[in-house]
Order: sequence, then C-alpha cells, then structure tokens
Amino acid sequence: MLKTAKVRGARSSVAFFLAFLLGLFGIVATSSDARADEIPAIDVSSIRITKLTAEEAAIYKWSVARVDANWSIPDGSGKAGDTFRLVLPKELGAFADTFDLRDEDDESLTYGRCEATLAEVVCILSENVENRHDVNGSLWVRTQVKELTTANTLEFETNNGVKVQVPLPDGQRGIGYNPVLPTETSKSGWFPGTDRTAVYWRVVIPGSKISGHSSVTIVDDYRQAGATLTVSEGYPKIFWVPASPECWGELSSSACRHDLGNASVPSAEVAIDEDKDQVRVTLDNKGQNFQTDRIYVFDLELRTGGDIPIGSKYVNRATVSDKQLLGSAEKNHSCAGSGTGEVVGHIGVKKVVTGGTVDPGVAYPVTWSYQHGGATRSGELSLKGDGTVETLNNIPDGTVVTLTEKVPSVAGVGFGDPAFSGEGVTDDTPDANSAQVTVAGLKTLDVTLTNPVGAPASDRAVSDHAVLGAVDVQVGVCPPGGTEPTEPSVRVTPTDGVVYSEPRISSNGNRATIQVTATAEAGRTIDEQNLPDGWAAAGDGSFVFTRTVAIPTCGKAVKPGLPRTGT
Repeated sequence: MLKTAKVRGARSSVAFFLAFLLGLFGIVATSSDARADEIPAIDVSSIRITKLTAEEAAIYKWSVARVDANWSIPDGSGKAGDTFRLVLPKELGAFADTFDLRDEDDESLTYGRCEATLAEVVCILSENVENRHDVNGSLWVRTQVKELTTANTLEFETNNGVKVQVPLPDGQRGIGYNPVLPTETSKSGWFPGTDRTAVYWRVVIPGSKISGHSSVTIVDDYRQAGATLTVSEGYPKIFWVPASPECWGELSSSACRHDLGNASVPSAEVAIDEDKDQVRVTLDNKGQNFQTDRIYVFDLELRTGGDIPIGSKYVNRATVSDKQLLGSAEKNHSCAGSGTGEVVGHIGVKKVVTGGTVDPGVAYPVTWSYQHGGATRSGELSLKGDGTVETLNNIPDGTVVTLTEKVPSVAGVGFGDPAFSGEGVTDDTPDANSAQVTVAGLKTLDVTLTNPVGAPASDRAVSDHAVLGAVDVQVGVCPPGGTEPTEPSVRVTPTDGVVYSEPRISSNGNRATIQVTATAEAGRTIDEQNLPDGWAAAGDGSFVFTRTVAIPTCGKAVKPGLPRTGT
C-alpha cells in the first residue's frame, strides 16, 4: 500500500516548544506527599559538570553534559523510605530515567531507587540502608543544556534548600550558541524522552550542499531486522532555519523555523510506503536554486509498539539526491548510581548487682574497644545498677569488641570479679575484668554485667587484686680497656600474689629490648587499673613489661703498626 501525506503548515511556536521539551526530556509528575523524610545526603562539594561531546570545544545550548555527585548518610541513621534530591539548575534538563543505587561489589544489593526528571533527581532509600555503617555512593545523570547564561557557574540545590554554585566544565565562561554550523549533509539518531517505544532520526542538509539544485529528494529506509516500525503521527517534519548560530540553536523559534508543506516555497511532498518501510520527500524550490544561507532539516519519529530495552541498537539509511547516509542509535542508560555500606550490629549492656545492696547512684564505667579498618576505636559506657541498658551502636558485622569494667570504689562495699554473659560473649578475656563480644550484623546483642558484692577489700585477709612491681633497668657499661659493654641489669620489685619471669634481653644493633612477664597466682587478679610504667596486658591474662634501651659503644683496641723500612 502506498500512502501519501501532506506535511501540515507552521504551528504555534509555543505549543511546539512545549511538545519538544515533553518529548525530549519527558516531564514526569511526582507526588511530594508520597515521599518520606528528606535527608541532606548529597555532598555539595562533590557536584561537578563535565562535557560529553569531544568534538565540541565547550558546552553550548542543546549540548549534552553529565552531572555527577556523591551521597552518604550518617552511621545508623538511614531508614527505608527516606529521600534525598538534587535539583538541577534552570540551564540544564535531565533525560528522564530511573536507576538503582547498586552495591559496587554485589549488584544484586541495592540501597535505593532514583528518578531523574527534567528538573531534579530524587532518590528513595531502601531497607538495605538500615543497620549499616558507612553508607555512601555516587550518582550521575545525563543532561542537556536548555538555556543560555553569562554566568561561569550554575546553581544546584539539595535538600533543605541548600544552594551551591558549580563551575562550568574546564573553566568555561558562560553558555552560548555553538558557533560551528553543519557543513556536511549528515544523519543522526536518538531515543527521545521517556517514550521507550520511539526512535528519532534527523537528516541535516546545509544549503551550500544543494545550492546548485532547485529540487531535492530525500529517501529514508527505516526497516530494522527483528523490529516492526511505524511512522509516528505528524511525521516526518521538514523545515529550514537561517544558517546562523542563534537559529541553529533555536530550531523551535518562530523567528527562525520555517515549516515546509505542500503550499510553501520550497514545497515538501511526502509519501510513506509502509510495505517497503520507506519515506520519500521531494523538496521543490519552484525553479530557484536552494539558498546557501539556509539549513534544511528532515525529522522522522518511528515507533516500535513495545519498550526498547537498554543495549538496543538501531540503524537507518537515507539518501539525499545521490548521497548515501547511514545513521545509528544505541539505547544506553542516561543515568546511574552506586552505593556501599557495611552491615553493622549493636551491643546493649545492662548492670546487675548480686549479694548485697549498693547505692543506686553508683556508676559502673565500662570501657569498650575494637579494631576496624586498621584503626582502634574506643570509648566508655556508664552503667547504672538499676538495669538500664546502655547501647554501643553501629559496629561492623563480625567485629570483636572488648568490654572492661573499671570496678568502682564504694565505701563499705567490696566487689567480686565482674561476670559478662549473653549471646556472643566470651567472659574473662583478656582478663578477669573483661569480656569479648563478637558482633552479629543487623541485630542487638544483649549483654549482662553482673557484680557480686561482699565485705570491702580492707576487711579481707588477702586482697584479690595484686599490684605489679616496678622494673628498674640499668644499661650496660664499658669496662676499662674493654671493647664490649656489659649486659643491662634488670631488677623487678617483688609483689604479693604475682609470679615474674626471668628477664629476657634481645639485641638489635645498638639497641637492647628487655621483657618481663607477670602472671597472677591462683585466686588472685592483677590490678589492671594501676599498672606501673612499662607494663601492658598481653591479652591472655598475663602482663608484659617492655623497655628498649641504647647499648653504649665502647672504644676499639688498636694494634700498633710496625715501622716501615725502605730505601
């Protein structure tokens, strides 16, 4: 079947411009009532604009540019349904799309879903941000410049109305029209807006390329193997604009755009052959050669009848008089994002006192510490004897936390060794006042700290807590006429309830390291709160003294030389 259609005359410029924006960018309505709490997740210092078209010296009106930003949320603060946003400057419009904030290491794990519209990017966090530590990521969107500006920065806005000025790429100053006009007949294609069923083709013909002709035929072959394509209603559209940077940048302007139809000069006669998947357009300039100061444009929109998936590639062939043109369009994401975060857990600690009564106002300090990312993190909880739970939050999954009670001194009360109990708890490690807890992600481990009370320490025949002795180290000396120093001398002050090892001395160059190990006798514990200088807990219930000293350098003996003889 051969179908002939006449191209309609000029239409309202305002209506066309709105339709163009709707088609190109795809304005999507969203309801603010459907959003949960907004959080200031965007790092304003990370927002940047980059140029995507290498052939362009800068970004101009209708240039494509990329916007990147980083995001993060405070530890343990995220919850499903929270949102954050990045409002684009009025000069940029995003290509409408949706994307997930996927984990950088596990793409099956997502931290939220984002929607890009003409004016902004809005992200909604998922339940995967909950109970996690160091949740952060990045996002990017492809945008198109839609307004001119003389400014050197563009104003973005994030949550809570925070505004930030972002420099144009490569130190660019202002955005104007592209000064480079097309000089060759060409064909290009793209996928417009949010319409996932359409592909758009454009043929550009500089007037200088047809200035020796009074008529031109454009034939577009749009057949695509594996796809059924139909010409959208109202297409093709044929028009010309003056060959100036301003009009080439304002294709919808009534001052620039001249739509061609059956009655215009030149006239445009259109024939669509649905059996051949072909569009034929004849431009007739009524016996006059085409003007060199014009640019002629042929636009064709095709529909597939179904969604065009990411990765799809379309080709289109066209002929302008005898010139063969080949265009291609590949469907790619116009935005993307990432996220990462560690699963964390929590430890809740409560105090229980048994065997007596203690003033409820007494505080029981419990220090905590663990290793993560090559660094030591530590702090202190203050417990009350009434069973109130104090919680240590946002600890990475699998982390081993050491809890140590600083046993308080209370008049008339003597405390026995504290006992830690609960899931994941190993008591009496590394010493009698401590325990280690292995954190389980996404849950709170309940730990109970029990203290038995009895007679004060002064009333006991022997104190439970033994005190470590001081260690006196004297460096070696050089004996008269000697070349080697004597060994360092080590004296350990003996203390009740403690067994000391023989000092171990190891040398390395001109340095000597002295070590002494101390262990408590049966039924006794070493007072870890009052360690003399140089002592430290070894982690297995024992304590080690370590000190490194310099070894003196003694004079070397010189062998007398024999007198030289000679002639």
